[in-house]
Amino acid sequence: MMTKGDFYCGAFLSFLLNNGIMPALFEERIDINRKIYDFTTNKDDFRVYVKYSEKPSSESESKGSSIWNFPFTDIQLDEIKDIRSTDNKKLYFAFVCGRLSLNKSRIALISHDIVLQCIELNRTAKYKDQSVKIRLIKGHWNFDVYGTKRADKLEGQDNTLKVRVKNMDEIFGIKQDCG
Repeated sequence: MMTKGDFYCGAFLSFLLNNGIMPALFEERIDINRKIYDFTTNKDDFRVYVKYSEKPSSESESKGSSIWNFPFTDIQLDEIKDIRSTDNKKLYFAFVCGRLSLNKSRIALISHDIVLQCIELNRTAKYKDQSVKIRLIKGHWNFDVYGTKRADKLEGQDNTLKVRVKNMDEIFGIKQDCG
């Protein structure tokens, strides 16, 4: 039986395969809300932690913006600590930002250092849920990224981290030989 997670993670895998990248499954699914993939291109070795949200947690038609929320469980936070220190692979998070109209879904590919500015792996206040939020404003070139550890506004000013919407080719794409 196909799960929703299979569908949403499949969007990420489809991008890789369509660009000539052949990933190898890193481990069996332990948590239905995420998958981890390892793969190599002629650019580098990668580990990608994939999470999905079926639809935005909030939308503003007047501002043309949508926000997706990606919560992390205590088990997932511990898992991230473990996979960060296991080898020299470049760690990225692929947040599949789903929509009811599936062709309007987006994938936010974010490096681990940006994610770690948004969540607290070594938090002392265990009561505080950890999450990453991805905002997309219609017509903008970047996702706005923030979370539990980083507010979207600081003293009335934008405090989000910016990640290009179309950065997957740049990060994973096959290097072209200029010969």
